[in-house]
Amino acid sequence: GKYYVDVYFEKPPKNKKKFGKALGLDIGYKKLIATSDYKTYGHEMESVYEKISRKKQGSKAFKRALTERDNKTNQFINQLPLRRTKVLVVEDLKNLKQKTKGKLSKTFVNKVQRWSYRDVLGRLASLSEELGFDFKKIDPAYTSQRCSACGVICKSNRQGEIYKCACGLFLDADINASLNILHLGVYSPQASYIKHDK
Repeated sequence: GKYYVDVYFEKPPKNKKKFGKALGLDIGYKKLIATSDYKTYGHEMESVYEKISRKKQGSKAFKRALTERDNKTNQFINQLPLRRTKVLVVEDLKNLKQKTKGKLSKTFVNKVQRWSYRDVLGRLASLSEELGFDFKKIDPAYTSQRCSACGVICKSNRQGEIYKCACGLFLDADINASLNILHLGVYSPQASYIKHDK
């Protein structure tokens, strides 16, 4: 016996920025975001995902943990210098969970399925329209194995959280990946603008 009204409206797209910096982002599991300006955000997100995996799905505790994840995700995204950014480059992570199906342990998959990378990409896409920066995506192949200094691709150079190359580069592995993402997005023709689904 109750009535509900849904109201929809569209904001006119903001003019694209003419000035600002280009920024590459690596969206990770242990660290939510690593940027090409050598900063990291969301180190505690892994513990949040683990907390969710321990809760009974559908329970009040499970829903509270999901809310905590979403709030923290927004908190870290809001810390990014996006108002000073002209071009933002990320990896195209669509279908990532399907691609890793059967390759990871059941316990780890249970944690990864609560990883909020889709929410991060969706929020960044919305902010690109709101703030006027270009949002580009690149193929994620080899971004974590490539040296951002000399360009060599070597799987063994990534040693956990560290990337160490024979050329002398010694860097946080996710920061190294974010630099590769930036280079591919700005200097490579393979990058493409993200299309917003209507």
